[in-house]
Amino acid sequence: MTPGDLLALAAQSCVDAAKLLHDVQVDVSPKGTFDQVSTADVEVEAFLRAALVSGAPGSAVVGEELGSASAPVTWYVDPIDGTRNFVRGIPLSCISVAAAVNGQLVAGCVLDPFRDELFTAADGVPFTVRSTGLVIPPGSSPRPLVLTDIPLPGSPYSGEMQLLEDLLAVADVRRVYSTALSLAWVAAGRADAAANLGIHPWDVAAGEVLVRASGGEFVPVGSDGFVAGRGEIVSWLAERLEGIVS
Repeated sequence: MTPGDLLALAAQSCVDAAKLLHDVQVDVSPKGTFDQVSTADVEVEAFLRAALVSGAPGSAVVGEELGSASAPVTWYVDPIDGTRNFVRGIPLSCISVAAAVNGQLVAGCVLDPFRDELFTAADGVPFTVRSTGLVIPPGSSPRPLVLTDIPLPGSPYSGEMQLLEDLLAVADVRRVYSTALSLAWVAAGRADAAANLGIHPWDVAAGEVLVRASGGEFVPVGSDGFVAGRGEIVSWLAERLEGIVS
């Protein structure tokens, strides 16, 4: 399958999975000290696993809720990125699916089910946004707009509060609590950069594809962090995050 084929499968699977959210009974359980998992997370991931592996026989899935495996074609699945928003009814969450071939990311899809927005890109397939809602063309602002959830509760790193204070002095800051959605918005030009710590591969795989395809850069930081976007704010953030994690 080509990257375009994998993208088409990912996008259709996300669209079909989103339909489940209209009828699912959302029950919530704790997952660790600060996180949660809902029945919607599990049901959507199970659906996506079945659809993706059926559409690409022999492929494997790395998912947030139901375990990981590897194969020449590997899917990275976050069934609901932004669960804590989702379970409170805050419309800031998304379904995120990426495909890697022999360890290299080649396709990514992020679906915002609340706004019916689908962000897609793949090797050889340009970044696009399909939206049925109100879309305002991104304008400019006097300071860069940065999406970050730093500092998160329970973080093992020190220095994050100082980073946030310094960042507020040079940028407009929004806290979204959905890393995949933040990266999709950066790709679409709605923000100049996104940065987070404490992330997992399924949080960022699709978003990394989207940002790179739209002309931005994605900079891994340490073992669980990243900065992505455009402009001088990317190197500014990367340098300060490296100082925190090192």
